[in-house]
Amino acid sequence: MAGDSLSELPGWDEFARAARERRRSPTRLLVDYMRECLETWADQKLDEDIRRDAQSSSYREEDAVDIVRRHRKEKADPSAAS
Repeated sequence: MAGDSLSELPGWDEFARAARERRRSPTRLLVDYMRECLETWADQKLDEDIRRDAQSSSYREEDAVDIVRRHRKEKADPSAAS
């Protein structure tokens, strides 16, 4: 990732300055934030998919919440799958 292209973004200079004041790499901080966004969006999509599937099945919403929790646990630790 070229630093020149980031410096052209609106607000980049202010963001970079604030990150450096906190002893953080602005580029690394931005990459971490993007990863977090992608994970959140994937979780939201999964939640919506499960909610939609649960509505068309005999599962209740509480069952869907449990399924999501188990899925996330298995995703984080594949050896935990039962």
